[in-house]
Amino acid sequence: MPNNNRWRVHLGEENWSRYTYSRPEGTALRLLGSVARGAQVGALAETAEGRFVQVNGDHIAPLSEAQVRRAVAAASRTPQRPQDARRHAHATSEPAAVVRVTVKKRRVVARPGL
Repeated sequence: MPNNNRWRVHLGEENWSRYTYSRPEGTALRLLGSVARGAQVGALAETAEGRFVQVNGDHIAPLSEAQVRRAVAAASRTPQRPQDARRHAHATSEPAAVVRVTVKKRRVVARPGL
């Protein structure tokens, strides 16, 4: 069973853009990536004071500094895995063609007396 007490961090715009919107230049938040621990997921941002926060839309929640710093350091040391790049490339490709399926009712011959 996986350990859900550790923060998992994935760096990059493709990760934080799922949870919040791009902030204009000069704002107090610098979006870094995504952060997750169990069911708690969101965008990872750093404030002007250097504190880490979780952002979901406009909601901002402070995070445990030491734990998140370790997770960010580990994520920045780990190169992007090839399957992540393929998944991102697939997500940005054109959508698949629409296929129309027609399901017809089946005729059943009823026997008298049954």
